[in-house]
Amino acid sequence: MKKSTIRKIEDILRDYPKIDKYIEAREMELRYPVKPADENIGGGKAENKRPEVVERMIITIDEDRALNSLKKQRDVIDNCLEEAGEDTERIIQEMYFSRRPQFTMNGLVQNNIVGVGLRKAYALKNSFIEKVAKELGLYDIF
Repeated sequence: MKKSTIRKIEDILRDYPKIDKYIEAREMELRYPVKPADENIGGGKAENKRPEVVERMIITIDEDRALNSLKKQRDVIDNCLEEAGEDTERIIQEMYFSRRPQFTMNGLVQNNIVGVGLRKAYALKNSFIEKVAKELGLYDIF
């Protein structure tokens, strides 16, 4: 897998704890769009003016790409976490979900927070990232 893909997945994992807030904010943007102020003061009446409803296209929540992308990311990570083992969950929690991680991978292993060795811990982390990438359709074919 490309390093850029790995970094992308890691960024998605770091944003995961805030993803529900992002989804809620996007839904609010769609429900209550900001109407731009009309700066055309004193203009004449236009002949071919369409009604504002037609002019301003409202994207429904079901059709919004950004919102659907966030929901898909949340669902994929949830599913991968459910299928992951306890050690993998602890690794991902500490490495990506914690605001201020207390341990590195070495610390997780040395303090017996995970019940595997260092190589296996890295393998579990990499396997999880790979699975998320595949589920999101970001896995490199080449």
